[in-house]
Amino acid sequence: MTTYKNHHVVIPDQVIVYQRAKSSMYQARLKHPTENGYIVKSTKKKDLSDAIKTAIKMYGELSYKIERDIEIKEYSFRDLYRLWWETERETKSEARTKYIEGTANRYLIPFFLNHLQNKKITALNDKDFDTYFKWRKNYWTSKDGQKQLESQTKRTNNKGKYRHSKLGNIAKVPAYKTLQMEQSLLKQIFWFAHRRGIIDRNPYIKAPKPHGMKNMEKSRRPAFTEDEWRVIYTELRSWVKEGIDLKQPRVRGKFASDHLDQPPAKRVNRMHQHQREMCRHYILFMGQSGLRPNEARQMRWRDIKTNPQNGLQYIYVRPTTKTGERDTYPIQSAFNTLDRLRSISRFAEPDDLVFVNYYGKVHTNFGKTFKSFLTDHNLLTDQLDRDRTIYSLRHMYATFRLERGDVSIEALAQNMGTSPKMIYDHYRHITTHRLSEQLVQIAPKENKAELDALY
Repeated sequence: MTTYKNHHVVIPDQVIVYQRAKSSMYQARLKHPTENGYIVKSTKKKDLSDAIKTAIKMYGELSYKIERDIEIKEYSFRDLYRLWWETERETKSEARTKYIEGTANRYLIPFFLNHLQNKKITALNDKDFDTYFKWRKNYWTSKDGQKQLESQTKRTNNKGKYRHSKLGNIAKVPAYKTLQMEQSLLKQIFWFAHRRGIIDRNPYIKAPKPHGMKNMEKSRRPAFTEDEWRVIYTELRSWVKEGIDLKQPRVRGKFASDHLDQPPAKRVNRMHQHQREMCRHYILFMGQSGLRPNEARQMRWRDIKTNPQNGLQYIYVRPTTKTGERDTYPIQSAFNTLDRLRSISRFAEPDDLVFVNYYGKVHTNFGKTFKSFLTDHNLLTDQLDRDRTIYSLRHMYATFRLERGDVSIEALAQNMGTSPKMIYDHYRHITTHRLSEQLVQIAPKENKAELDALY
């Protein structure tokens, strides 16, 4: 007690307030209600009467937590996230791990740490989570977001010997689906906190739905028509070959430089050529198989199997993907694409990944390359001005299969690893067209004229 000054008993044997020798702020020392020892906290008050009121409130909150078996330790969001992730990390796939860590480090932790000034999670209210989504929607147009974009463009990948930016393909305004995924992540973290007794209630966390989104959620997904698909697979051939036959002009035995009237032709380097070849086969396979991007990303050559009963080939989808393991039967041309890729791939052993970068590692840049290809060929947006992505190839696959009428919605859903309801919600217009003749035929011919008069 020799370092204390202005010592005052608030509740005998339970609570005292005091000032430290070099501080004007009052501290509160609280007796633990059920264990030996004390809990010391700053009241953040310089006035004695205010400090006493705060100390009494602190003791009430402490007793409340003890009675309801709520953890006494005060957690910041970063502390909570680390505790949750330490528990959950082993249960997540590689792709999910990358998403969670990237989202937490890029958005969640900076928001709670900086924007909310490291507010304790027990002090968070529903309004704070509403603020998160407003902050998130404007992040990449804010000063902090712009600064991060500028710094990323200057990064170099020393291992790969080439410049890159992990943020190069990021959406400046996040889609509603993106916000929903972050909403789900926040809910998981705070539900964990509630189960552990760290907080006494689950907060209300809800991403704001844009106007008109209700109907868009069940709208037709952006895909490609048959004519557009024909343009894609035709142009991919010439796209891969661009630059192979170009020769660098020479002047007096030296390569031409940019100051000449005719600029020198640029050859596609070997690594770039490999990326284009790999990307071409990837695009073709995705349109022929209907797999999700992460399912194709995890696929290894040994996952191509043959049904011993009928000799048909199929793909084994690994359990670490979105909906778990399953066997899926792409159309036959998908295996022709894989056979052609295997013949030119530098990594074709059974345990090698099928779609890899120049160094045999999992490829992460197909989406950006495909977007650039679509932009160059005026195919990036659909009739509703929605951007097409790699995922649009999966929607195209589903559309083509249903249009041909050779598979039921239930069978297609099982093959694609989704639910019949999901197929129906997004592709029911195809069924309408398929049944058009039945829908317009309202009665037998002998009664048609009579019944038509009723309409």
